[in-house]
Amino acid sequence: MARISTYTTDESVQATDKLLGSNAGGETKNFRVEDITTFLNTSGTLNLDGVVEQFQIADIALTRGKFKLPSGGNGIAFSGITSLKVSTQSLANINVTEFFNHVVGQGLKISRVDNISEFGHYSFVSAIKADASDDFATFSLSFIGGNSTLREDKYYLFNLDNSTLTDKSFARENINFTAGTPVTISHNLAKFPAVTTIDSGGSHIVGDVQHTDNNNFKITFKASFQGSVYAN
Repeated sequence: MARISTYTTDESVQATDKLLGSNAGGETKNFRVEDITTFLNTSGTLNLDGVVEQFQIADIALTRGKFKLPSGGNGIAFSGITSLKVSTQSLANINVTEFFNHVVGQGLKISRVDNISEFGHYSFVSAIKADASDDFATFSLSFIGGNSTLREDKYYLFNLDNSTLTDKSFARENINFTAGTPVTISHNLAKFPAVTTIDSGGSHIVGDVQHTDNNNFKITFKASFQGSVYAN
């Protein structure tokens, strides 16, 4: 065999091209470029700006890097998914609980690694562990858009996608505030928004805001005036 440096460089790489190397057992093998690509995309070795998980249909305990429907099953359209059970240990054996917790309340896209046209886009409502020691969470999802169905043993990328989401806001105008008397504002934004109050002259007035829940708050001022409240 000639020295490797004497071979010409192939600048047109094909998926079926082969690379020579050794496997974990020390045996000399050919490795196809497409197989190496698949390994990198599905093993969690590469950072794909999200978490890669494999879909399983059996209603059995999840192992790391797997997800399923709550009662198992296959062939469900992305549009019909409202809940999933998802491993919080990635294929690379990394705990991804905090990543998923960060995405809650935002947009979540689940797309097939080897066919990006098969995907579901959701508003990520919640990720709940029945017990803190569990290595999986139950996702609650609200469908926004997508195409196709989940397929057995295929790999999917879970990543943040707020591309079609717009921030929700609320305004209530011409409120007569009385000094020391709280006014209840029902905004129904399902979040704890920032609150701004503007009086009739256009000045910013700071009041005492107390959120009673994620849809209501009370606001109290030291002086009486007429103004408008904006929640965002």
